[in-house]
Amino acid sequence: MPLLMKKIFLFLFLLVLVACNSSPQTSKKKCTDCHQFHLDPNHRFSCPRCHQGHSPATDKEEAHQGLIASPASPENMEKLCGPCHAKEVKRLKKSLHFTLAGEVNLVRGIFGLSPVKAAVDLPTPSKITTLDDLVSDLLRRRCLRCHLFYQGDDYAETRRGKGCAACHLFFAQGQLQRHEFLKTPPDRLCLHCHYGNHVGWDYYGMFEHDYPYQFRSPLIEGKLPPRPWGIEFHELTPDVHLKHGMSCLACHHQEEIMGDGHYYRDQSQAVKVRCLDCHQIKDEHSPYHHPKVLSQARCSTCHALWSFQDQGWHLILTEDPDWDEWSEFMVQGPSEIESLIISYLTTGQARAEMKDKFTGTQRPGVWFLAFGWRQFEKVPFGLDQKGRLAVVRPLLDLHLSYVNAEDDVIFDNFYPASLKKTPQKAYVAYGPHTIGPGDTFRAQEVLKRLGLFHEFFGVRRR
Repeated sequence: MPLLMKKIFLFLFLLVLVACNSSPQTSKKKCTDCHQFHLDPNHRFSCPRCHQGHSPATDKEEAHQGLIASPASPENMEKLCGPCHAKEVKRLKKSLHFTLAGEVNLVRGIFGLSPVKAAVDLPTPSKITTLDDLVSDLLRRRCLRCHLFYQGDDYAETRRGKGCAACHLFFAQGQLQRHEFLKTPPDRLCLHCHYGNHVGWDYYGMFEHDYPYQFRSPLIEGKLPPRPWGIEFHELTPDVHLKHGMSCLACHHQEEIMGDGHYYRDQSQAVKVRCLDCHQIKDEHSPYHHPKVLSQARCSTCHALWSFQDQGWHLILTEDPDWDEWSEFMVQGPSEIESLIISYLTTGQARAEMKDKFTGTQRPGVWFLAFGWRQFEKVPFGLDQKGRLAVVRPLLDLHLSYVNAEDDVIFDNFYPASLKKTPQKAYVAYGPHTIGPGDTFRAQEVLKRLGLFHEFFGVRRR
């Protein structure tokens, strides 16, 4: 064979050999070759079953074609979680955790606006001209940062999954830690939403610091303390049930959290567990535990050690903020605001926009918050929706302002007319998770409020 023919033959042989070794079939990879997650026994099936996409695949582009990153999110959960968990998904979609109807309609009602069935039904204003626009924008972009449609603020203990994953996948340090689905979520996951001066944090004895810099935590070895929830906090007395090792789910059962298949207007309709379900009163002759008292007053009126008392919520929407003026309020909950102010302080520029927490779209303007005063020592009383004496907090003491990009003041410290007429309407009954030994002096005040003090203690009026 001539030398030239031998060289050509050798070249073709090597070409075929290389082609065979680079066959797409031999270089394909599975999802787990790149994503090192272990699945729990109940979900140990192929990744595309939930995430779609392709596995095995030759490259990232092919593998991620049609990928659904969050199959448990509200827009996907019925299609992807529903085939196996149809009952749970159906109930969840009607639950107060999903609709947020309680929070939304409480705020809309105090401003004289009509109720909505769920938070997703709130108007999405492209331009704010009416009070409904302003309140809806406040709820969608500032207040409702803790719901199943949003992954949470960008802090270590506020980032979470969406939809079913918010409770059933373990997030910590700002990211997913493992892909094993949890049947019983730990308290740490509850606190991804129930933090700040809202029920949940109080169970662990935490109360927000005020926002101005001089009221925040002092330096520890020259540094500010860590802020895993984005805000600093005072450490107060935790709930006695926590001290005895009880988790959130020890009292808050599945039917309350995931719903029971019915729509509810507010939490008072859906709560199933009562103190007396576990605590059997043995001495009904005690004036404080007499049936007349227990039927007319919540247990927390005597047993709450402290309560959230933030008064004068001043919420200001401004489309052209004075960043220097607001820099003192950099730490106030939303990570967006902190990032914007840091951007201004470091680069001299900041785009005054915030995200709609349901649609993900950016709209002009930043919602800032400041308080008249904040305290926890006082435990005031009022009536709940069933007419019982209860601990109340000024949750609806809301003052709204709006300044547009041209510095025109559209709403100036707007305060609901119903609150001007009846200030007590700003106070809302709630269940403080700060339970401990009963306060005797407050218990006697409860008897006086109920008109039972003289009956039990035999003190004659002069």
